[in-house]
Amino acid sequence: MKRIFFILIMFLFFVNANAQDLSIGLQAKNDGNDAFRNKDYVSAITNWEKYLNSGEEGVEDDVNTQSMYVKSFSYAAKDFLSDKKYKQAFDYFQKYLEKDKVEAEKDPGFAYSMAYCAMKLDKNDLAISYFQKAIDFKYRADYCTFYVASIYKDINDEAKMKEVLINGLEKYPNSKVKPKLVALLTIPMLQEAAIPFNEANELAKVASSSDPNEYLTNMANAVVKFEEAIPLFNKVLEYDPSNDQAKAYLKNSVDNIDAFNTYRSNLEKK
Repeated sequence: MKRIFFILIMFLFFVNANAQDLSIGLQAKNDGNDAFRNKDYVSAITNWEKYLNSGEEGVEDDVNTQSMYVKSFSYAAKDFLSDKKYKQAFDYFQKYLEKDKVEAEKDPGFAYSMAYCAMKLDKNDLAISYFQKAIDFKYRADYCTFYVASIYKDINDEAKMKEVLINGLEKYPNSKVKPKLVALLTIPMLQEAAIPFNEANELAKVASSSDPNEYLTNMANAVVKFEEAIPLFNKVLEYDPSNDQAKAYLKNSVDNIDAFNTYRSNLEKK
């Protein structure tokens, strides 16, 4: 028993002695390996950089460490992205792109993640470009479409936003993100329809307090505006059939037109 214990002590002494005898470069490599196993990719990168720049014998042929070093930039970026640390995530994705452009540019997940970080950092042109790459890869294309439309909304390019949304609804009619696409599209469409609708209501209010001749004139003008609003509300309902606001305003428009036509018809019969 004592002999076994002695051998164990000598073995540990030997291991520790060898560990202490490691060069700075090899120690950095081991530290990098440990950090990588613990998913501490930033520390792994830092240590492997020391090793790869150490001039240690065999570094140039250590393909495995070189590969893990490069991939760790992507892993670190994904961790930062999960933690919503978009600036750090973007920086590490950018470094990964610089170190392995070929692999990065054929990875649809990279395109999507890069786009998302860029969007969060208000790098709008870059975000749109990478979202389009993800769409070309058919990677989460429906969500990419929503984010691109959101960017156009934020920069007040409503025409481009509508174009992207309408195209997205045609391409992804069964997408889980469809309600978001619809909401983003119909809000400005309702606002557009509300302009002639509100003008019509104002004219109708004036008409209600006028004499019969003025009433006919003012209500005729109001009807023109109601008729202008009707196809706009119908367009909203085309994309969102359950939109209660559009339904109510449409009904109000039709009811006012019908009431005016009935009143005018009764006058003509007298």
